[in-house]
Amino acid sequence: MPLSVAVADAQSRCRGRLARTWVNQPRRSLLATWALPLPTSLLTGPFGGWMPMVAGLAALEGLQDVLEHHGCPLADGGDPERVLTLKWPNDLFCRGAKLGGILCELVRVDQDWSALAVGIGINLLLPRQALPIAQSTSLQLHYQGLPDYQTLRDDLVDAISWHLSGEMAPFGIDGALDRTLNGPQGLRSRIAALSWTLGRRVRVVPVAGEPVEGRALQINPDASLRVRLPDGGQVDVSTADVGVLPEVAAVGA
Repeated sequence: MPLSVAVADAQSRCRGRLARTWVNQPRRSLLATWALPLPTSLLTGPFGGWMPMVAGLAALEGLQDVLEHHGCPLADGGDPERVLTLKWPNDLFCRGAKLGGILCELVRVDQDWSALAVGIGINLLLPRQALPIAQSTSLQLHYQGLPDYQTLRDDLVDAISWHLSGEMAPFGIDGALDRTLNGPQGLRSRIAALSWTLGRRVRVVPVAGEPVEGRALQINPDASLRVRLPDGGQVDVSTADVGVLPEVAAVGA
């Protein structure tokens, strides 16, 4: 799938999900926006909610490729399995802390086609004292042997572009959507396998309504998150903040 990408070494008017703002330091993070042509009906239909997670999958695949290419081991020598994960619906996590975020927006071109703008920000070389919140992290805090900023930035842009093009391509083909998401090796199962959210206790803060707590059960076919409440009921979440909570030991354990 063809795509275009714009890359910045710093941004002064950053905007995140739900109109939040955020800050960055020059030459410390990957700051890039990709544009891909996709059918407007896809982006405005029930599959549109998958776009941030598919972009997140491509970003994680690109990160893993670059780390492997440069031979960057974990700083603590631990098991590299599931170090990089996805937090529903649009965050990149590393060892349980936020490494980066994704914002997807539709830009209409004509009646049939739109451009999907995929903005990705990843903390690369930020020291701990420069991180905005305690729950965030950066790549250099977990991996040794990282290349210099420009090499790391350019290699990540190339790798993420390659994966993003490949992951998004089936969405532009009529009749392939359900198979792409739900087939034996579909995106839905691959994203679930990399999820930091599923199976964990979560706090859901909806755009409108009261917060609830429960356990994340599954990502539904429409990309919403199903949460089991303490009373046994279930709720499907589409637009909300979902924070992962620490586990609470049972009394007497």
